Parts: sequence; C-alpha cells; structure tokens
Amino acid sequence: MAQPAGGVTDAFARALAPALGRGLGRVPVVENVTGASGSIAANRLLAAAHDGSTLFIGSPSETVLAPLTLRAVRYRPSDFRLLGLVNDSPLALYARTGLQADNLDALVALARQGGERPLSYGSTGQGSLFHLVTEMLLSSAGIQATHVPYRGGMPMLADLRSGAIDFTVLPVDALLGSLVAEGRMKVLGVSSAQRLGRFPAAPTFDESGLAPGLGHPSIWVGVLVPAAMDQGLSARLHQVVVQALGSAEVGHAVQAVGGRVPPRLSLPQAERFYAADAVKLQALAQAARVKPL
Repeated sequence: MAQPAGGVTDAFARALAPALGRGLGRVPVVENVTGASGSIAANRLLAAAHDGSTLFIGSPSETVLAPLTLRAVRYRPSDFRLLGLVNDSPLALYARTGLQADNLDALVALARQGGERPLSYGSTGQGSLFHLVTEMLLSSAGIQATHVPYRGGMPMLADLRSGAIDFTVLPVDALLGSLVAEGRMKVLGVSSAQRLGRFPAAPTFDESGLAPGLGHPSIWVGVLVPAAMDQGLSARLHQVVVQALGSAEVGHAVQAVGGRVPPRLSLPQAERFYAADAVKLQALAQAARVKPL
C-alpha cells in the first residue's frame, strides 16, 4: 500500500489482511511504501510477479491521478484492475483551530484580505485527489494558497495541528472526527450532497455557492492487481477479496475507523466503476489546471 503506517488507509489494509490471508491460504504481510504520490508503491505492484502474491490496497490518487500529474510516472490508469472496494468516503475541508474562518466563504474572505503570510494547505502529494479538489476549490473561488505536499496524512495532520499549514482536504473518518471533537482542528465544509451526521454544523460545498461544477467528490480505497494478470487468476482473487470484504470481522474493523464497506461489485462491475471514475478524475485534473511536474 502507498500510505504510511498509522493512517486510516493503513488501518483498512490491516483490517482486511487476516481475512485475505485465510482465503489465500498464506500469512499476509502489509508493507507501507510511500513517496511520489503513491507511484512508488504502484510501480512495485506492476513490477512484481503477476501470480497473485502481491495485492495493492490503493486509491485513484496512485493509479489514476499520479500518471496524469507527474511526468516521471510511466504507467497508465488502465494498467490496473480493481477487484473490490474497501471504503468510499466523502471529503471534508479541515483547518487549524486558530484560523479565522469557520466555513468556506469565510476562508475565501480571509484569503482575499491577505496578511503577514499567504494561506497554505497540505495534501498527501502532488496529483493526489486531495490536491486536485483543493486546487479546484481555490480556482472556483478565485483565490490562491501555497501547496505543501507530504508523504502521508499523519505528518501533514501534525503540521496542521501545530499551525505550520492552514488547511487541508481529507476524507471523513473516525480518526479525523475525533481530532475535530477534541478541538484539535475544525471542519469548514464537506463534499457530500447533504450535511453529515458526523459534522452536522459543517455546510456542504454546495451551500457556499463558490464551488460551481465541483460536484460531490469522494475517495475510494480498493484492492487492485495488474490489468495484465491472467483473467482466470483475477477472477479467483476477486472471489477471495469479495468473501473477505463481506465478513463481519472486516466490516466491523472498517466501521471502527469511520468507514463503511460498499456493496459488493462483480468483477465486470468493478472494472466499469474504475473506468468511469478514471474518466471523471481526468476531467477534474483538467479543470483544476494542474500541470504535470
């Protein structure tokens, strides 16, 4: 997987690993490989033997967006096959507690006022979904902020809480919800169509009127293999993944960190979901006008 230890994606992977191991008949090892917007981990999957011994717990940030936004990445979104979804979550705009803004409109007004230093925001890497959604928000509102990319969510959250950066876009989950509940950061808005029970006071992006055309972006985490893998083996691995995701053990573990295992997808459904999401994210990258580095 492409995220560091201690984060929510890491928790998803470790929740799923025992059930996958039973289905595969082997002891699973969760390896955290970070860097280059997750492309290092994605490349490692593609370079490994296509025998089912290596699975990738990843998101569209690594498989779809990294090749669109980083010139050094040589793989394509179509090089991956999605087997199943572990979670699909709306996003939220989180800010340091001392920031003089309590919603997206106030953040825009603060940015337009200027100050001793420009506003800054963190993301889990150049080309990540969180980077692109933030850039789209800034562009829609006609404001600017300095982008500070990180190798993972945990170091970024530490800097957000300390005031080193001002805001970030991340998923809605139990870990981040607990930090908000404890007053260590706050929520300025959510990407869902309606307000969320976890953050009932936080307005949706739609309510601000400053983000037309953004839609309701979310972030999924799934189990992926190389598209070049034998179709029969992919189908067998899909059955193992579906069985693991359907277990009460995995469902409870994902819920414990604020997620929810989405409904089962057949292998053709998973492939269609992935292809459609790739098209949508390619449009988002173009609209955000993020140039490849």
